[in-house]
Amino acid sequence: MRQKAEVFDKLQYLFHITGFNDHQLHCVIYFDNKLEVEVMEKAVKLLIEIIPMLGKVYKDFGDDSYWEEMDQQSKDVPFVILHSAEELEKFTTSKTDEKKGPQIKVGLYRGTSDILSIIINHMVCDGAGFKECVYLLSCIYSNLIENPQYKPEFLLDGNRNFDRITHSIGKREMLKILLSKKSDNNQNNGDEFPLQCSALQTPFIIAREISEENYKKIREQCTVMDVKVNDVILTAYFRVISHFLNVHDNLPNNAKRKLEIPIMIDMRRYLQDKRFLTLTNLSSTTIVRSEIALSESFQMTLQQIHKEISEKKAGKLGMNSFLKLKLLFALDPMLKLSYHNSYDILKKSLNNPKICMTNIGIVDSEKLRFKNVKVNNAIVCGSIKYHPHFQMSVSTFENKMTLCVNLYGNKEDKKIIRNFLQEVDFELNDFITQGKIQ
Repeated sequence: MRQKAEVFDKLQYLFHITGFNDHQLHCVIYFDNKLEVEVMEKAVKLLIEIIPMLGKVYKDFGDDSYWEEMDQQSKDVPFVILHSAEELEKFTTSKTDEKKGPQIKVGLYRGTSDILSIIINHMVCDGAGFKECVYLLSCIYSNLIENPQYKPEFLLDGNRNFDRITHSIGKREMLKILLSKKSDNNQNNGDEFPLQCSALQTPFIIAREISEENYKKIREQCTVMDVKVNDVILTAYFRVISHFLNVHDNLPNNAKRKLEIPIMIDMRRYLQDKRFLTLTNLSSTTIVRSEIALSESFQMTLQQIHKEISEKKAGKLGMNSFLKLKLLFALDPMLKLSYHNSYDILKKSLNNPKICMTNIGIVDSEKLRFKNVKVNNAIVCGSIKYHPHFQMSVSTFENKMTLCVNLYGNKEDKKIIRNFLQEVDFELNDFITQGKIQ
């Protein structure tokens, strides 16, 4: 049975076609002991059964693209055992195949203690949906440990359209958002992170964990100063991006640099019913703008960022992009009369940002529980970017916050990114030590 591809399915597919990213999401879970292999394999199989989107294949026909069921003969459980750290790294940076399916795959590294690597096609869900998938996998695994005959008696196969986000917006408010001077959609403002441009590029993920002690201090300081942890992370990101760009352009530290960086917004903030009912993309972007001189204190930059974010939160944060896409595809019947269609217009008009950031948020330790095995850490990060695009992602599990940069690059790029993440860590230390906003 065919299922129409939604707008964000097509958009994520185009991100790969237009050279932005490989449209995959990644999760790596570290345990203190070993899992039951056969139980995990069965849990993955059941997960695909109760979330039908995971067992579909994508048929690319541009504006008329759709999903359909996988061939039953090719429905092998996408579960593999990994025997070395090298195999784990290679698997974690690999891709699902949207045209062959399934849209998820799981690798289990059998070391002294187990590591579980999960990859999902970003076309079928965003980071928030991916986390719900991972929680459900842990729940199924735990139930199977208690009862080997366990089988969930529900399906997660609801409406995947983003209209449930935009339906409450009236025409007058819609027009106001669309005509806003401060557009929320992705854009390329010209700044490009200084990376090597090499033909020898392989995918990699560089991660840096912020110490538990420092993360607790950051949270405590945020409470005192009445700012969000995300404001602080974004401030550190802006400052280090500015530093790297200034060094590359041979500018002094007192030179002011204007930056416009898109960040991701989970649009479930507008839903009254936030239950996990289906697998879909409900994330948008907003542009954060700031003018920074590195000679100014962390707190001075934080004031700018906090003010900018607070003003955006007072409005319909992230709605601009949703409404533009809604309008574009609503006009599709009329466009086809002139031998055009929304998909081709979207493909030609995509102006992917060279620098962006996403905070995937908290991985809930109360929901991520595997029976008889403790989770030491869980990291969720975004797609692997193609040069010259650059993104830092952030995820948090218990008191562990992890920064990641995913890239197709070379050895020199790895060194640059490790230095970059180290500087972000140093900036966060400055926030801890500098005290209140001046």
